[in-house]
Amino acid sequence: MALRLLTLDLDNTLWETDPVIVAAERKTHAWISEHCPQAASFYSLEALREYRNQIAECYPQLRFQVSKLREEVLRRVFMQSGVERERAAALAAQAFQVFYRARSEVTLFDGAAEALQQLAAQYPLIALTNGNADLELIGINTLFHAYFTAEQLGAPKPQPDLFQAALQHAGVSAQECIHIGDHQEQDIVAAARLGMKTIWVNLSDAAWAEADVQPDQEITHLSQLPAAVAALAEQMSD
Repeated sequence: MALRLLTLDLDNTLWETDPVIVAAERKTHAWISEHCPQAASFYSLEALREYRNQIAECYPQLRFQVSKLREEVLRRVFMQSGVERERAAALAAQAFQVFYRARSEVTLFDGAAEALQQLAAQYPLIALTNGNADLELIGINTLFHAYFTAEQLGAPKPQPDLFQAALQHAGVSAQECIHIGDHQEQDIVAAARLGMKTIWVNLSDAAWAEADVQPDQEITHLSQLPAAVAALAEQMSD
């Protein structure tokens, strides 16, 4: 069966995420310090992170609604510091936009841009993420046919919803798709269980820990991705 679709994870597959989130949170807290000093003094950056974790624990439905969670936490923080309800909501929306823009100031891993451009010229690409990076702000949106998030669909990977949305959008079967990602369970195992071929992006030289499933290909640098896709495409067409 011929290869007709590539789906890709984003965070920690195409760029390193944690330092970007840390920087975005610092920028957001600096903005709060400037526009609502009482909130910044009430909640340090570390206290704000801890409060967000507490809200996520109390409201499990918000855990994968990452944008909504952050804005709701900010709204509560402003209200707790004495800001009236409507003003708190407006400040929260503005503060979240500061975070959102900074969260998309990513640096692609070496070889990522070239690999994406090469693959986009051959196959439709669809991004699947549990996060909330903005492909347009990053500057790679034109390489993708579609972009599905856990927040959009109400279900994060490893649940099948994101993968199924991509297959339905492209009008292809799982057997005609390769999924590419870094996370063993959320990407490789989840996609394989649906019948997709998989490429594990293992940039940290980690050991494979999932006993029941093996990736069809493994790469340790994104420059290797086009060749890995080509090898699987040939295998699929046999």
